[in-house]
Order: sequence, then C-alpha cells, then structure tokens
Amino acid sequence: MTQHRSRLFLQTTALLLASVTLAGCVGAKLSAAGAGVRQGTDASVSGCELVGKVTSSIPSKTLNTLAPGKIQEQLIVLARNEATSFSGNVIVPATPVANGTQEFNVFRCP
Repeated sequence: MTQHRSRLFLQTTALLLASVTLAGCVGAKLSAAGAGVRQGTDASVSGCELVGKVTSSIPSKTLNTLAPGKIQEQLIVLARNEATSFSGNVIVPATPVANGTQEFNVFRCP
C-alpha cells in the first residue's frame, strides 16, 4: 500500500507542476496585423498623427500567474493588436502599469 501511495503522490505532484508551468505560458499572441505595429517613444512620434488610445488589461486570474516582466510584455502585445483597429502603426505607453492595466497612445507614422 505504501508503494501505491508513493506513486499516487508522484503522479499528483507531476500533474500539479505541469499545470503551473502551462499557466505561466498562457497569454496574448501577437496577431499578423499587430506584428506591423511597433513600440515607440514620445520622441520617435514627433511627426506622427495621434489616432487613438488603447487600454490593455490582463485578467486578475492570469495576472497572478505571470512574472512582472511578462506582464509588461503581454500588455504591449495586446496594445499592438488593438492599435490596428485605429490603423495605427506605433504605440507609446501613456501610463505606467498599474494592477495589470496600461494605457497606450496609438499613432500613424509615415
């Protein structure tokens, strides 16, 4: 019986570790259109037209599974994907990240 419990414990532990690992991989994927949008700075958009603003948010259940650096990456991917709805090709952070949310200005640059 002890060997059976030990095997069950190892199987359960392996399943739990696999679930946690996969949860860290869940996130936004850059769309084909979003790939045409770059992240810029205020200085890099001086001759561009402001065409909108997007707010990127990560759901709290996903937020708790991501490392801090991954949160920023995911917010940028979401903003790049959304910027295409304004025909924008550059995003610039407008606010810092707060509680898994960040605003971006969307520009159309030549």
